[in-house]
Amino acid sequence: MIDKQFFEDLSQQIARLLPQAQAVGEDVKKTVSTVLQKGFERLDLLTREEFDSQQAALARAEERIAQLETEMTKLEKLVARLEESGGQVR
Repeated sequence: MIDKQFFEDLSQQIARLLPQAQAVGEDVKKTVSTVLQKGFERLDLLTREEFDSQQAALARAEERIAQLETEMTKLEKLVARLEESGGQVR
């Protein structure tokens, strides 16, 4: 999931924006951090590393699909030639 440091940084930024939050201190930071973490967990977000990994896997799959399409086109042409020649390869 998302790094805990992310939530801590985000809660600190929110606490700086709210003057009342600075007066309350750590309790507000912890509460905001907990609320944000639970909210983001419900969103089922990916980390940057997970996203990059999935993106790389997709790129490999797209490359393989292109290779297979090229191979399939060659095989289709070969089958067409075989059908035209009555079963003999030219």
